[in-house]
Amino acid sequence: MASSIATLFATASILSFFALISRAESRDILSLGSSLRVESYQTNILQSSDGTFSSGFYEVYTDAFMFSIWYSKAANKTIVWSANPDRPVHARRSAITLQKDGNMVLKDYDGTVLWQADGNFTDVQHAQLLNTGNLIIKDTRGNTVWQSFDSPTDTFLPTQQITATTKLVPTTQSHSRGNYIFRFSDLSVLSLIYDVPEVSDIYWPDPDQTLYQDGRNQYNSTRLGILDNSGILASSDFADGQPLVASDAGPNINRRLTLDPDGNLRMYSLNDSDGSWSVSMVAMSQPCNIHGLCGPSGICHYSPKPTCSCPPGYVIRNPGNWTEGCMAIINITCDHYDKKSMKFVKLPNTDFWGSDQQHRLSVSFQTCRNICISDCTCKGFQYQEGTGSCYPKAYLFSGRTYPTQDVRTIYLKLPIRVNVSGVAIPHSNLFDSVARHLDCDQMNKSIREPFPDVHETGGGESKWFYFYGFIAAFFAVEVSFISFAWFFVLRRELRPSEIWAAEEGYKVMTSNFRRYSYRELVKATRKFKVELGRGGSGTVYKGVLEDDRQVAVKKLENVRQGKEEFQAELSIIGRINHMNLVRIWGVCSEGSHRLLVSEYVENGSLANILFNDKNNMLLDWKGRFNIALGVAKGLAYLHHECMEWVIHCDVKPENILLDENFEPKITDFGLAKLLNRGGPNQNVSHIRGTLGYIAPEWVSGLPITAKVDVYSYGVVLLELLSGTRVSELVEGSDEVHNMLRKLVRMLSDKLEGDEQSWIDGFVDSKLDRPFNYAQARTLIKLAVSCLEEDRSKRPTMEYIVQTLLVADD
Repeated sequence: MASSIATLFATASILSFFALISRAESRDILSLGSSLRVESYQTNILQSSDGTFSSGFYEVYTDAFMFSIWYSKAANKTIVWSANPDRPVHARRSAITLQKDGNMVLKDYDGTVLWQADGNFTDVQHAQLLNTGNLIIKDTRGNTVWQSFDSPTDTFLPTQQITATTKLVPTTQSHSRGNYIFRFSDLSVLSLIYDVPEVSDIYWPDPDQTLYQDGRNQYNSTRLGILDNSGILASSDFADGQPLVASDAGPNINRRLTLDPDGNLRMYSLNDSDGSWSVSMVAMSQPCNIHGLCGPSGICHYSPKPTCSCPPGYVIRNPGNWTEGCMAIINITCDHYDKKSMKFVKLPNTDFWGSDQQHRLSVSFQTCRNICISDCTCKGFQYQEGTGSCYPKAYLFSGRTYPTQDVRTIYLKLPIRVNVSGVAIPHSNLFDSVARHLDCDQMNKSIREPFPDVHETGGGESKWFYFYGFIAAFFAVEVSFISFAWFFVLRRELRPSEIWAAEEGYKVMTSNFRRYSYRELVKATRKFKVELGRGGSGTVYKGVLEDDRQVAVKKLENVRQGKEEFQAELSIIGRINHMNLVRIWGVCSEGSHRLLVSEYVENGSLANILFNDKNNMLLDWKGRFNIALGVAKGLAYLHHECMEWVIHCDVKPENILLDENFEPKITDFGLAKLLNRGGPNQNVSHIRGTLGYIAPEWVSGLPITAKVDVYSYGVVLLELLSGTRVSELVEGSDEVHNMLRKLVRMLSDKLEGDEQSWIDGFVDSKLDRPFNYAQARTLIKLAVSCLEEDRSKRPTMEYIVQTLLVADD
């Protein structure tokens, strides 16, 4: 009997042991006081007991991680929730911890708390990742005191409730918050909302119809929705309880409901065999109905795929990102506004939704025109023939064209001097269309799309007969014209220097910038009369083009070195366009002449304002912080958002220009070195940059990476803070690099203490007090981390941008 009991106990012990092993292997529980650390992110994870979901640190880019939950079997580890979607942590010493007090806290490498759970944490037992993808914190009584389902990011999972307080916000490719929201509106209607500082409006359900027509119930105070396990999305405002159903509705399929960066709500179904996702339901079947898809002043049209374009008189603000929309070639301001110098361009079958200054009924076209032209803030007006409806526009958002004849017509207000010739010509190339994907290589991929033909009438076979007849005639004329032009241009022998220009000619003429003749630039600069500055690769002069645009013309004076640098710059001109980078308008290559034509930036260089005692301009604290943020954004674009990895190699105050609003623009890519992303690092033949801003690896012979720009940026931060050249901050030092190391060590020691008064002594004495000490401390911490000798310890520019955005809140 005794032996039987002993055997029974032994068996029970073995079973308990194996149960513990099973629990340990599944790792669905994080016990009190335990952590998941970023260093072992590939193995140190939580996994739901059925293996469907995993949770841990997810690498979004080099040395940057989010604490996330993802589908384990998805080929690309599709993230369904993140604690810190727009604030990645560093790859060293970062951790998520379930603290002894019961709170779950995410800390960065320096101990900064970037995220923590929000709840009443008493008698907490553990955190657990459930089979539903819900990460919960339980107390000793088995109650859930916090759950990730209550704070979704861009995705709802099956069984997750959509409530009055939950919402989805997409995450962009640069890991910042998108411009769209999915939530219950103030009318308790489940809605998709375009939300930017200037406007906030609903585009789903269709705002041009009543809620009844949209199949919604407006007499509803309940706000509750859910995606069930069968692929059915139900909501309390759906009329007659009619849900949205997945095309593959049924059980045993893993799904997710995601608000994508393009503003569309999609349901995805997972193929377990290969880990791929397929769309099984979409909210917006017509993408051009998504508000803000093409950004401010942009117009969406079908050709036949959805395409974004800029209207006449406007150019794309950032070719890599259509959400930034288009900007006017010449801004209309209320200072010295003269309505006699304005004109209107007719855009038939086109509308910019909302932003109406007023709504006038039964008025004449002339009356509507006078209302807009008399108001300096009016951007244009919509006029509907027949009803006489007049809608003057304060902003141009959510533009789209309609494929058929429509009563909606936009009349766009432009200065008379803006040339929009060809507006009334059928199929004229009014729109610069660029595909909606992140690609800085716009030179060869830019296409031209025709504006809808307002004069086209009739239909059927007759319509298409005239259409194709016109195309054939137009093609014949164009071929004859091109043939004649080439004969005229090439009837004399080309010199070798011109052959290279001819080879590049098509690329240059079909991109966003043009080729200038040397004679044009001599005239524009008045024989290079006004010198703006000198650099290592040439001299910059001020000029005025025939269309009255002020430009800066960079004349590369050393023919041999100039051509090499000129070709290096030309190879990236078509790929780079960002609000914090100087815009290149064109090039010149004739004989030995190598010139670049760029936008003229009004307030000159940061160095001239910071270090020139004769300059009366003083940057206040807000301006300095904005410059730090803008420069970081520009460098982050170069390092992370282009298809090519672009290193500036000479970041310094002289290469940071300030426009009329003191917005920074990085200039001078003459020393830039391109590295193929993902490819091997390339050595550089000689040291590039300026003494005092050069990273240690230039001297040590290590392969050059984007971290050299991060180092130079750290030096610029110190000078921006102190208002002094770094070489002058520590007296008695003959060697700049050693001086910097001592300064960084001193600042690092100061940061570890609690004393704050030293910050006041370090910051420029010319600044008014008090300034924002928290922001100053953040900038100093960033500068110290940027100036690490070990480049692997320096942050990325994207991390710096995210840190500054948080400090700017």
